[in-house]
Amino acid sequence: MFTRRRWLMQLGGGVVLAGWAGTDLDAAELPPGVYEASREHLGHALAGHPVAPGGETELVELRAAALQPAFFSRDEYQTILRLTAMLLGEAPETPVVREIAEWIDVTVSEAAAVRTAARALSPPDRTLAMHYYGAGAAPKLEEFDTQKIVRDGLAWLDAASRRKYGRDFNSVGLAEELAIIESIADNRPDRGSENAGTLFFAYLKERVIHGFYTSRAGLDELGYRGNAFYASPPGCEHLYG
Repeated sequence: MFTRRRWLMQLGGGVVLAGWAGTDLDAAELPPGVYEASREHLGHALAGHPVAPGGETELVELRAAALQPAFFSRDEYQTILRLTAMLLGEAPETPVVREIAEWIDVTVSEAAAVRTAARALSPPDRTLAMHYYGAGAAPKLEEFDTQKIVRDGLAWLDAASRRKYGRDFNSVGLAEELAIIESIADNRPDRGSENAGTLFFAYLKERVIHGFYTSRAGLDELGYRGNAFYASPPGCEHLYG
């Protein structure tokens, strides 16, 4: 059986976004809600406890009006929705697809502020972060221009689609979309080549994988039961080829 887990693993591993919660930032503050999810909050919600509006464990705030993307234009957001759905093997209207696309929009919109805050870390805090999250985490947050990667990547998709099919990416069919994506995916013929499309796809795939496996649907797929003690190790129930 070709599961979604195996499909995502074949696409390549995701990289967890480095978090900075609890760090003294001196001259800067990090925007809320774009780093590591609190295990306590996840466990509390998954255990079925009531969630008070505005409380610490409120993970979802219901929106009264239609979504207005914080970073993407309407057309760009539709592209993000379509690509997220394609990566997950779901329809664009599936709730988890929309949830992840909205989270990506928030993450990208706050990326510049996160980078500024990372650069404002004091030397001791930066050293601590590098030891805790790995030597590459702090430099990545300081140097990686998420908004440029995304903007350039979306422009590349439209340009490639116009060259090949005479229409923007959102105006072609699924087969045409897949042909374009295959040229920038991990299994592309020339893995050594990089362009705005390959950089964008690598970033987006990482975000989709992270977003799915920290969503309720992803946690259910993982069989996550919250913080619990086992009489003996349950073992892995998943088969890998």
